[in-house]
Amino acid sequence: MGNYIMVIDEGTTGTRGIIFDRKFNIVAQEYQEITQYTPENDRVEHDAQEIFEKSVAVCQGAMEKSGLTSADIACIGITNQRNTCVVWDKETGEPLYHAIVWQDSRTGAEVEALKQDGQEAVILCETGKVIAPHNNGLILQWLLKNVPEVKDAVEAGRALYGTMDTWLIWKLTEGKTHSVSYSNASSSGCLNLEEGVWHQDFLEGLGVPMGILPIIQSESSDFGTTTRFGGEIPITGAIADQQSALFAQGCLDAGTMKCTNGTGSFMDITIGKECKIASGGVDNLIAWKLGDETTYAVEGFVSVTGSAVQWLRDGLKMIKKSSDIEALAASVPDSNGVYFVPALVGLTTPHNDPSARGVIIGITRGTTDAHIARATLECIAFGIKDIIDVVERECNIRLEEMNVDGGASENDLLVQMLSDYCNATVARPDTVEATAMGAGLMAALYKDIITLDDVRNILKTDAVFTPKLAPEDRDARYTQWQEATGRALNWIKY
Repeated sequence: MGNYIMVIDEGTTGTRGIIFDRKFNIVAQEYQEITQYTPENDRVEHDAQEIFEKSVAVCQGAMEKSGLTSADIACIGITNQRNTCVVWDKETGEPLYHAIVWQDSRTGAEVEALKQDGQEAVILCETGKVIAPHNNGLILQWLLKNVPEVKDAVEAGRALYGTMDTWLIWKLTEGKTHSVSYSNASSSGCLNLEEGVWHQDFLEGLGVPMGILPIIQSESSDFGTTTRFGGEIPITGAIADQQSALFAQGCLDAGTMKCTNGTGSFMDITIGKECKIASGGVDNLIAWKLGDETTYAVEGFVSVTGSAVQWLRDGLKMIKKSSDIEALAASVPDSNGVYFVPALVGLTTPHNDPSARGVIIGITRGTTDAHIARATLECIAFGIKDIIDVVERECNIRLEEMNVDGGASENDLLVQMLSDYCNATVARPDTVEATAMGAGLMAALYKDIITLDDVRNILKTDAVFTPKLAPEDRDARYTQWQEATGRALNWIKY
């Protein structure tokens, strides 16, 4: 058996190939951005074929950098952006339409119709998920109604559906494995949460045939073998990105939590082995299933955080690279009364309003790009504070400590803002690649390279941030943030 674990970390803005040694030190990595398609204001799409090709390329690049061959790789783990899904032709292996990304809100009208029909509470109770435009059942319904190629392939029995883990596994195994991990199936909004099976009544009610769905497997199991990198390498781990980071952070016990800051910001809290449904705008998920034991989590997320910084870079041309925002924001002591509500594709937890749109408010003649940059970082912290308030109320707990990961967590100013506005101690590990590590750990578990006890302490703390902002300042600014958010809601009229 080889001594290294390779991971495909397929994210929303790019895909990364990472190689870990058996102690989970990073040996080599390679990254490529993926093209973002926005054909209309409410649409975000990816080219699934591009994702596959670049995922293979970054793994090959990491292998070249490290001088390793397929014989050195013990196993492969895959982690991926959730809810993004694709339908493809199993005979040609080609996507029948662009992958529709989790940030997409084209099904907003259908969401509102379900709410008006009184289905919101029923869907939450059965799937654990707040009904939202990224629900894969609604996306599949849209594809069947609007893309003739998808409808024809489904009727001919040639179509397959999958989240990004399913797509990559199917392509890597050359069509031999059509499977999805429990974490991704749960995140899709199409799973009966308590029973752990596809929600047949919900899907068939939308006109989605069960025959296009993948088999659901444990995050640590046999997903087949690939020869794309030379000799045979088993794929033994697959887990949705946020649950992957939760696992890598050692949050195995009820009440432990993490916050991942990437394209969006996601707060996940492990709630244990019993399926409980919390409301209030948060999602209830399968964190992972190992053997016969299922672990559940509750989650809130802000869909546009790191991508708001990307918008300052690409849209407003305010910064040249995303990392420039820290110095620009730190050049002023505060935002000078400016608040940015990043509802660029609607608002998620706890508002769940796809009709909301972005607002920058409080602008005066004294406003500079530095104030807007600082407001952009603050809005990430405010969004997480919104989620914490809901979780503490719904789950009857007080969250005093937070683990962070994700690329945006390298920004010291942002992490300090999280500590200040959430009034919590924030610990950052010595690697922010927890998402990739979680998939590697799942793959290694199946190969008996590590144990669950090893997972609890795999990450070491690099820095700890404690609140510095006066309580009265925190409360005043957060109140203003809530007022600004209210002005962003219900903007688009369906």
